[in-house]
Amino acid sequence: MRKYSPSRAFLLVGGRDISGDTFTLEETIENVLEEKHGLGTAWEESLPVGLARVTLDAGGGLYDDRVGGIVEALQAKGATRQLVLYGLSGKSPGAEATLLDGTYATTWKRISSRDGLTKAHAVHKITGEYLSGRLLLAALASADPGTGISIDSAADPLSRPRVITSSSLANPTTITCPVDHGMVNGEIILITGHSGSTPSLNGGNGYAITSTGLKTFTIPVNVTGAGTGGTYQKVSSLGLTADQHISSLVLGGFTNLIVKVQHSIDSTTWVDLFTFTAATGITVERKSTLAQVNRWLKTTYDFSGTGSGQSAGINLAVARPVW
Repeated sequence: MRKYSPSRAFLLVGGRDISGDTFTLEETIENVLEEKHGLGTAWEESLPVGLARVTLDAGGGLYDDRVGGIVEALQAKGATRQLVLYGLSGKSPGAEATLLDGTYATTWKRISSRDGLTKAHAVHKITGEYLSGRLLLAALASADPGTGISIDSAADPLSRPRVITSSSLANPTTITCPVDHGMVNGEIILITGHSGSTPSLNGGNGYAITSTGLKTFTIPVNVTGAGTGGTYQKVSSLGLTADQHISSLVLGGFTNLIVKVQHSIDSTTWVDLFTFTAATGITVERKSTLAQVNRWLKTTYDFSGTGSGQSAGINLAVARPVW
């Protein structure tokens, strides 16, 4: 369980940013188990079902019934399916974020005292898919068009480096590992700390691998001096999930707002990965793919048509599969 102040934490429910309506945000996570009974037998067991139950205790904030505020976010939710996005370490690009998609229920109350301000306290319970990811963009955007800061998956804490045993004297060279690498052809790795090989295999934009065994793969390098040691890290992924929460939108005469997620192998040439539905107000949407996603990611946005005075609260986070 972790407890953070709103200077670091943020919370979005169905596109509504209620970060400023809370003074504390407390997170509790538990695995969800499913009971299984054998037909005609005397045994039973509980099995994990790939879900989590997350309880977020958001307390101490002031009661606020503005459009897009805490009252609107929590009214009439019942036990409905909802997208929720929150983070506990700030709102800079690359900061950790949690993406939730599941059954959402809230218990909330107003707290008042004589001659005092009315406060609100809410307990959110979400049972469903729990994804650990990173923020791509969380800002009040006004440029037309605009681009977010790119993030490098090599810095993703979920992509942990793994040990290399050796690289062979061959073209292409074979990388041998002490444990199963779990990769498929075409995935991109970054090598660091490898010594002895000619040329050096360290750094750069990475290499596309060809799997040749559970603990071996080749990379397209003509090695004339074999090497040992170091680590490799997968910086591409087979699949990606992206959640977009538009928490505020002023079109100022423009027709709508279109947000995209792009990816790149070298942080120079970018290709569209997702295009979200054109937004005309507060909205939330999830996109996902099972295709290969390259090392770098960034967000672009564009206000369609003409106008002035436009702005949008764009909150977008992505989650790669755990490797």
